[in-house]
Formats: sequence, C-alpha cells, structure tokens
Amino acid sequence: MVRSQEVDWERLDKKKFFVQGAAVFSTLTGALFPLTVVKTRMMALDGAHTGISGAIYTARDVVRSDGIKGLYRGFGTVIVGAIPARMVYLAALESTKSAISASMHHIPSLSQTIVASSASFVAGGVASLAGQLVVVPVDVISQRLMIMGGGSSGQGGDSYSSRPMSTSNKSTKGTIPAPSGTRASSTTNINGFTLAQKIIREEGIRGLYRGFGASVATFVPSSAIWWSAYGGWQAFLWKSLDRIQENRNSSAPLARTEGQLLAVEVVAGVLTGCTSASLTTPLDVVKTRLQTRDSANTSMTRSGSAAPTWRSTAAELIKNEGLKGLFRGVAPRMVSTSIWGTVMVTTYEFLKRLCMLPPEEEAI
Repeated sequence: MVRSQEVDWERLDKKKFFVQGAAVFSTLTGALFPLTVVKTRMMALDGAHTGISGAIYTARDVVRSDGIKGLYRGFGTVIVGAIPARMVYLAALESTKSAISASMHHIPSLSQTIVASSASFVAGGVASLAGQLVVVPVDVISQRLMIMGGGSSGQGGDSYSSRPMSTSNKSTKGTIPAPSGTRASSTTNINGFTLAQKIIREEGIRGLYRGFGASVATFVPSSAIWWSAYGGWQAFLWKSLDRIQENRNSSAPLARTEGQLLAVEVVAGVLTGCTSASLTTPLDVVKTRLQTRDSANTSMTRSGSAAPTWRSTAAELIKNEGLKGLFRGVAPRMVSTSIWGTVMVTTYEFLKRLCMLPPEEEAI
C-alpha cells in the first residue's frame, strides 16, 4: 500500500529523471507517430478527406504510395529535437508548479483542487512557451517531411517545394504537385538536415520559425488547459476517495494501492486529453498550414504580395471549406491526444515516483 502524494521538483533525482524520461517518451512517440503523420497531412492538404473515414483513407494512401515507412516520415527529426525540447519543458513545468503550489498553500481559503489546477495551469503555459524555442524548428522540418509523397494525398511533392492546390478541382483532392523540373522520387528522399539547410538558404533562420506565433497560440493554452484539467481532476478524484473513506468512519488516513493510482491517472488523462484536443484543433490547423507553406509563398512575398498571416490563413480556410475546415484532423488528433495523454501521464507519474530521491538525500 502506498500513499498518493505529489512528487515535486525538489524531490526528484534530475539526472535519472531526464535520462530515463528521454528513453521512455521517445518510445511512446514512436508508437503514436503514424497518427501524427496522418493528422498533419489532413490538416495541411487542401481538400483532403476528413473525419475517421478520412484518417483511414489518408493512412492507406500513404502506405500504398510510400509503404509503412511513409507513416514515419520525419520521425528522426522529431526524436532528435524532442530530447532537448522535453528537458526544457519538464524542467520548466516541475519547477514552476512547485514554486506556485508552495506560495498558494499559504492561502487557507483555497481548496486543494483549486491550488493543483491553478499551479498546473500556469506551469503548463510557462513550460510550453519555453519549449517552443526548440519545438517550432523541429515542427517546421518534420511536418514538411510528413507531407512529402503519399499518393493522392500529396502526390510526388513535398510541402516545401510545392504549394497545395485549391479544392476547386475535385479530381485532385488533397494533392500536391511535384515541383517543376524535379522528379518526385528525389524530393521524397530528402532528409531533415538537408531540408533544414534548404529552408535557411531560401528563407533564412526565420524560415525555421514560420508559424511561431500560431504555435505559441496553439500549444501554450493547450498545455495550460491540459495540465490544469489534469491537476484539477486528479485532486478532485483523490478528494472523493478520501470522502468515501471518511464515510466508513475510519480514522486512519486513506492508503492508496497501485491500482487506485493508475485508475485516477487514466480517468484524468482521458478527460483532459479529449477536452484539450477539441478546444485547440482550430489553432493547430492554422499553425500547421502556416508552417507547411512552401518557398513559392516566400518568393511571392518578396515580389510584393502580402505574407500569409494567422488571420489570413484562417479566413482563407473558412472561405473555401467553412468552419469545418478548422477542424481538419480533429478525429486522429483527439485519438492521438487521448492515448498519448493517458499513456504519457501514467508513465510520467510512475517515472517521477521511480526517480524520487531517498529520504536521507531530500534533506540535503
């Protein structure tokens, strides 16, 4: 029997936490990566099929054109970038949450649920903001790799070298033409490092931060909402279990089994994952569109045309497809976020307990 308790930043073995965390979360990223590829293609390509059936169609299309490896396009870039990004994110998350929780505990009128939810909200937002400095360049490169090739969902081209076609021609639904004078096979074999060099050469360093504002607008509130909801739900569920124990007229504190810990974490993870995904999908769609804009857009901008903005991209999408266009890829995103969120948080909580400093070292 174990007691449920928050393992805060000061009680963690940092080296063990980061090393083991990198291995664990890289494995989880690999397991769920195909869903990310499908979601990205659905969001980035004009006229792509939507909903669950659209996700299945897109996945089959990628496999038919590029094989199973097509579902892992950009994976290497994501893994390499995810390690430093995750270190920054987790350090900011835990240190901020510990500091805010400690200060709020001095206010007696605040309930444990409010303290946990508020501290997690601020910590989640701060962590995401810090992490975007590393995450955005990785996103730009990996997302452009993801929508290369892929048959009718991106035939022979890539997001960087060729502009998505409009939805007016239904026979080319969701297609991206191969760049003129370039064979499709040569573009689909490009790797993350080569693509990064190409972006810098043609667009400058700012090209790697395309959609930074939209990314911050998407993931900062998403992270804040996720951790706030999770912290609040977790505190609420434990409080409910405490009341059950009190109703049994037991004076002893409630002991937690590993099963109870897992159940609370899973329920809170599923609820917060679905909520966060449904609320922030429109922002993610616009962000993805901005980040997968090609060099043709850059050339147009230099020749006098206005550069695409968050507002203009959203307006164009709504004009062409209506409000439903802002919810492209919501189905795979909800599935991915719910699965990832639940698995991530249960693994994360277990990892924190595993990396907790021995009592004699905590006092040092």
